[in-house]
Amino acid sequence: MKRCFLSLMLAAAVLLPVAGTAADAPEKRRDQLLDNLPNWLNAEPFGPEYAAALKRGDRAEALRLVAGYYRRKPENPYLAGLAQKGYDAERARRAVRGEVTVVNVPYAFPDGRIDFRFDATAARPPQNHEWLWQLNRMWFWNDMAADYYRKKDEACARAFNRQVRDWILQVPAPAADDNGDRPGSAWRSIEAGIRLGKPWPLAFEVFRNSPEVPDETLLLMVASMHQQARHLMRHGSAPRPNRFMGNWIAMEMSGVYAFASFFPEFREAAAMRREAMNIITDALRRQLLPDGWQNELSPDYHAVVFHNNTTVWHIARQYGRLGELPQDFLPLLEKAAEAYLAMAAPGLTQPRTNDCYTLRTKSVLQPAAQLFPHRQDFRWAATGRAEGTPPAGGTASRYLPWGGFVVMRSDWGPEAAYLCFDVGPLGRAHEHQDKLNINLYKGSEELIFDDGGGQYDRSPHYFHARSGAGHNTLLVDGLAQFRREPKTAEAPVEAGWLSNERFDYAAADYRDGFGPEEAKFAVHRREVLFAKPDFFCVADTVNSRDGRAHDYELLFQLDTLKLKPVDELPGAVISDFGRNYDILIVPLYPEGLEVSRVSGQKEPRLAGWYAGRNDRNLHPATTLSMTARRRKEFRFATLLFPLKSGGAKPQVTRLEDGRCRVVFNGRSVTFDPGQLRNGVAAR
Repeated sequence: MKRCFLSLMLAAAVLLPVAGTAADAPEKRRDQLLDNLPNWLNAEPFGPEYAAALKRGDRAEALRLVAGYYRRKPENPYLAGLAQKGYDAERARRAVRGEVTVVNVPYAFPDGRIDFRFDATAARPPQNHEWLWQLNRMWFWNDMAADYYRKKDEACARAFNRQVRDWILQVPAPAADDNGDRPGSAWRSIEAGIRLGKPWPLAFEVFRNSPEVPDETLLLMVASMHQQARHLMRHGSAPRPNRFMGNWIAMEMSGVYAFASFFPEFREAAAMRREAMNIITDALRRQLLPDGWQNELSPDYHAVVFHNNTTVWHIARQYGRLGELPQDFLPLLEKAAEAYLAMAAPGLTQPRTNDCYTLRTKSVLQPAAQLFPHRQDFRWAATGRAEGTPPAGGTASRYLPWGGFVVMRSDWGPEAAYLCFDVGPLGRAHEHQDKLNINLYKGSEELIFDDGGGQYDRSPHYFHARSGAGHNTLLVDGLAQFRREPKTAEAPVEAGWLSNERFDYAAADYRDGFGPEEAKFAVHRREVLFAKPDFFCVADTVNSRDGRAHDYELLFQLDTLKLKPVDELPGAVISDFGRNYDILIVPLYPEGLEVSRVSGQKEPRLAGWYAGRNDRNLHPATTLSMTARRRKEFRFATLLFPLKSGGAKPQVTRLEDGRCRVVFNGRSVTFDPGQLRNGVAAR
């Protein structure tokens, strides 16, 4: 019976050469790799002289012929294309000097020599293990390679030669029974996958032409890449339980597929390539929900999975192997691109749901438009509305019922009003405690924020940003929501979704626990009505489950330190972002509410912080609170008006029959705050 390559790798693990330990001398590691390299290669590509050298035991001559083969090998069009793309010349120059910035933390290495075992955050708390891990992704090699490709500056080649040799000889692979996935390790599996997917093969392709990069370095590089690929097949996500459930497997197998395609001279290359394709495709099928959203429910990791799978497609096309891809490969990617477009904010960025940072929608839609040239909506997003047509549909709003995201937007224009309402499950691996969270945009400006959780530094701010208290949700007796399940939905999430030309409506409940003990002492129901195109009404009904009175505190997060009351609207506040738009927040029932705000608070609990990742750093913001004390039941109704900065404010009137009238932007709208599903009447 045929056995898959992964099974054979696992069965043969005890027969593999034992990897070095931290105590190994660099010379021993070098000799080990060079001694093993001929055993890993097919003899045929290197010609009869190579075979003869092996037969007579002349290792030095055999290796010289291998190096010569790689020096003379025709240019790889795929990798050359990567080298010709835009790059950061300053980052390349800094890397040559041994200066890097990782997870927003810069560091200049003494004597300009990068130590890939060093963590710059270890002595500057909070420690962030991602600093060392991501240093070992070598993204700056992409810039160095692109810079050398254009300028042929041999100082760049010398710096690269020193860096890659230092890594290979001083950062040994883990032992055969060690997966390397731990703090302080340069061999975590996703780093190995990322290295093989671009930085290492791109650098090899470019610097193999430099006289400053000796044959031995090239030989060590190909041997190390092979070792990294084998490490991934043995210790990546593939042999683990729940192996298909996260983005890691996409990075790992994309890297293996790239290595096996670029270096077919290795005996295991063809089997590695086929197995990597099978694994990454199976993972894609399992991770994409029926509405197209990836199961971690983060635009960041959705994009990671999309990009790594499209990398496989482009490499397969380069080598004429598109026929090896399964028939559902492209349809799955098309569905993933549709979901990304459905979530797009008016500035064509993505809302920061779960662990995330600010991503441009075109990061997915540009490659999607190339893969699917018939999709004019993909082209529209990829070109920033310059070409193509906006997505079709009865309205511009969308509901993704498996991911659990309600997207309310006035239109597809650049100045649209937009609200994202999270009614779904937690998501896998990168979840936040944020059910019923909202974040609101007007045009490209986020007026009520979700910061995406900040850096992975395990600091108090990190945990706060991922908690319910760091979102636009509700606290009960000062405790934020806390749930462990569900990670994904077993059926479409029911949200009472309505969308027409006059209004959008959705609603959902939070019935799980609050606080670390997961006390289920209240049920929170949130309804959102969008009176198009001008304002939103958010109604929050809280009911005690234990028969006791509680304090209910409604939270709104704003990235500004400037808010001021609005005299003509009791309890209302308006922001001062100093930009094009502000947000006016109006409680319809201010009687008995305590309205307060804090910025940069550390005690008695964190509040009023923006914890950014990659594009933003941690800084004070404002948490606006509306608190109803000692109530068994309470209903908040809050109007949210995106306003032109300095523009006219709305007139808000509570009518005797319980309805509310809003006069704003030349329109008069009437609705019942107690029956939001009935929508609005306008005149």
